[in-house]
This record gives sequence, structure tokens and C-alpha cells, in this order.
Amino acid sequence: TSKNAADVKRAGEEVAKLCSDFWFKAAYDEQVPASMVGQPGVTAVPFDTAESLHVPGCKGTVFVALRPDNTTVDVRLLAKGLIEESDAVGGPDAKGEAWTKTAHTRRIIPIERIAPETDFDELAEKVISWHFPELPPEKRKDPLTTFRVHFEEHSPALHLKKLEIAKKIADLVPEDSYKVDLKHADLVILCVVAGGCAMMSVVEGYDDRMHHFTIHPEKQPASPPAA
Repeated sequence: TSKNAADVKRAGEEVAKLCSDFWFKAAYDEQVPASMVGQPGVTAVPFDTAESLHVPGCKGTVFVALRPDNTTVDVRLLAKGLIEESDAVGGPDAKGEAWTKTAHTRRIIPIERIAPETDFDELAEKVISWHFPELPPEKRKDPLTTFRVHFEEHSPALHLKKLEIAKKIADLVPEDSYKVDLKHADLVILCVVAGGCAMMSVVEGYDDRMHHFTIHPEKQPASPPAA
């Protein structure tokens, strides 16, 4: 997302340029594909470039796609890397000036899966089954891994009801293997609706280390409240 709606194009170009930066790719690209390995039959495919794409009817939000389309790169690690880099240079504990390369960018939200808003149910089932498989008793953590749902809209084509969406997603998670925690969840299920698109991912450290994937949060407005 951009700081101002008028800067959305520049924000997308900034993030795409950063993802494609030689030194950033050298630091993160080699380890990222490996994070996806472990799925039988899946071959790691690094990304070559990043492309900024306009989200129709959505002011202040832009989608940055990695190319080629079949890349297996874990976008959560890329977003984490960008946030950590920005904190190191311009965060509250940094000694240097703000990270001027992201002068127009407010948040960098990782998106693992995307679908038309009308196909939200199918999208949710795929994401939840991928990240929250039912575990046999001997493989369950003690205490159980916790989660919560975070839902936000950006100029949606349809207005989905936040509480209904949160409950629908939570009901897909096996209750004997995972536990809801609205305050200190281990994992946060992100559901973002922008224009006519529904986007989802599951992340760690959303509320603390990643501070809602906001660039320099001490200088930015608070992100939408959690569901």
C-alpha cells in the first residue's frame, strides 16, 4: 500500500525495484526457493524480476508480482527481508536516515494466493489446508500452535462482513491441532480484499517483529484493527 493514493504507482515501482535489486536478490534469493522445497514433486524456481501491477478500482493499493509466474519463492521471506532492511536503516533503533528508496510505500504485505473475490471460499480452503493440516496426537505441540485471522479491505468490489469471514476461516482450521488466540497468536492468517481480488497468506511475527509489514511504523498511521 502507498502512503497516499496519488503515489500508488510510485510505491509499486519502488517495491518492484527493491525485489529486483542485485544485492537484495543475492542476499535472499538463494535461500528463499529452498524454503518451498519439501513438497514432493516441487522443484525450486527462483524469480528473475518483479513487476508492479495496477489493481483496478483500488486506490492506494498495488500488486507486485514475481516473474516467472511459476516461481516457488516464499514471498513471506521477501517481505520479511524488506521490512528488516528498512528497520536496519531507518527504523526506530537505526542510526542512519530513513530508507529513501521507499519514500512512497507504507506497507509491504506478502500474498501467497490470490483469487477473484467471488471465489473466496475456495481460496480459503486451499490456504488453510496447506498451512494447517490436521495433525496426529503425537505431532501436536504442547501447548497447541495458536492462530488468529486478520481481515482488511481496500476499495472492495463487494463488502464482505469481517466477523463472518473471520469465523468462516477459523472454522476451516482443525480445532484439535490448533488453537485460537486473538492477542498473542503464533500465526496470523491474512485476508486482504482489494478491488475485486481476495488475497491470503499465513505469517509469523505480524504484530511484533513485522509490525503489520509497515515501513517505519513510528512514522506511519496504525494499520486496520485485527479481526
